[in-house]
Amino acid sequence: MKSTAKQQQGFTTIQMVATIAIIAIVSTFGVLGVRTARAEFRLQNSARLFASYVEKARADAIRRHALDGQESSIETDGPGSTSYRVTMDWGNGFLETRTFDLESGLSFNTAARTVAFNWRGRISEAWVFQIRSDYLDKNLPVDVSGSGDITVGEQHFPDQLIPDVEISQVTGDVAAESTPTATPTATPTPEGPSDPNDGEATPTPTPEVIDIDLGGGNGGGNGGGNGNGGGGNGNGHPSPTPTPTSTPTPTPTATPTPTPSNQCSSFLSPNTLSLSQSDTSHQSGSATFMITNATGVRTVTAALAGNGNSLNLGLSLVRMEGNGSSVITVSTKNGAGNRGVFVVNISTSPSCGSTQQLTVSVSN
Repeated sequence: MKSTAKQQQGFTTIQMVATIAIIAIVSTFGVLGVRTARAEFRLQNSARLFASYVEKARADAIRRHALDGQESSIETDGPGSTSYRVTMDWGNGFLETRTFDLESGLSFNTAARTVAFNWRGRISEAWVFQIRSDYLDKNLPVDVSGSGDITVGEQHFPDQLIPDVEISQVTGDVAAESTPTATPTATPTPEGPSDPNDGEATPTPTPEVIDIDLGGGNGGGNGGGNGNGGGGNGNGHPSPTPTPTSTPTPTPTATPTPTPSNQCSSFLSPNTLSLSQSDTSHQSGSATFMITNATGVRTVTAALAGNGNSLNLGLSLVRMEGNGSSVITVSTKNGAGNRGVFVVNISTSPSCGSTQQLTVSVSN
């Protein structure tokens, strides 16, 4: 018995659904990979462009042998800002400030800073600029050492790890010079002439004073016709004219504006912390946040400015009823993107006074 095989054409519904699902998954990963690659390219490109302007400013200060007040500088605003300003000689013969913007999706994540280069190309203190990509959730550091060296992504010149150099006092290498003592010279005293008629000195005649009695008369003649002697009193002595004395004008005193004693206010102590990634004794620190004259329940929040995550933050007390205090604990994270000076905002809801800012400096 012969069996004839049936020819089947096309695909089943299950095969079509599986094929479409595979294509969608591959396309999604492909799109995400392209977007990630583009975001990484923007971050690297903006950071290296920023570093090139820092290097140009340093080279300009050295070339001009910049004097005090004429340094080339780079200025950035606080966390979340997207622009920076470069002040240098752009070839016009005078200092000019130009503003540049980071690419879209990027912002600075560190505190505001102005870095100025002196005539040696040095700055007063090493600084780390952090450029953040919100899409990648990543920071890329641009390090500027105290000697002016600039690196992107890594820190090749960690100033804080260089020990202080002790300068020894050198004595006795220069022969002491003797100071000559001045001998006083006697000054001769001139002698007077022995004979007053020998021509060496001519005596000065003394004028004879004639005393004229003007009293009891009419004040030197007619005294102006009234016996007063031209404003006198009959004896030739004029009477002084009194001078009026000015009365000082009282200066109004400003009245201080009283501060309401029942107004809710907040305090932070201390407001700065210095931490280290490598030194275990300084990897964490704390500050105390206090509120006074408060009523009701408030929620305390602590967040890194600029939507960054370079620090680990903790609160001992999140909800407060009335007056109270909460300890903010800050600890460091490893990685080059977590170095620099960051700002932590501490506030309450409902608000109690102004938002307190904790400045945290993290070194290698």
